[in-house]
Amino acid sequence: MDRGFGVERVVDADRIVVRVRGEIDLMTAGSLRDELCDAVKQSPEVVVDLAGVGFLDSTGVRALFDAYRSANELGHRFYVTGARQWVAKVLDVTGVGKLLAPPA
Repeated sequence: MDRGFGVERVVDADRIVVRVRGEIDLMTAGSLRDELCDAVKQSPEVVVDLAGVGFLDSTGVRALFDAYRSANELGHRFYVTGARQWVAKVLDVTGVGKLLAPPA
């Protein structure tokens, strides 16, 4: 069961916006990592919109961090936006939220 998990990629000017919905957990984190790492290879800037995500566990945090690391290795930018409630809390507690925040 995918619990409504889905990823939509939108090319927006010189960046890719990846909109994620559903739950990011052990069952879905691998697919998310693959999608994000592919987007990072295709664009100098990737923005991940987590507004549609209601749950994020440590495997999801790892998927986001892995994509961030891939972007850095290529000299690309990788940001996360739209996290709210539980998802924002997990990103904050792990310290990954600050790392992945877009510039102010």
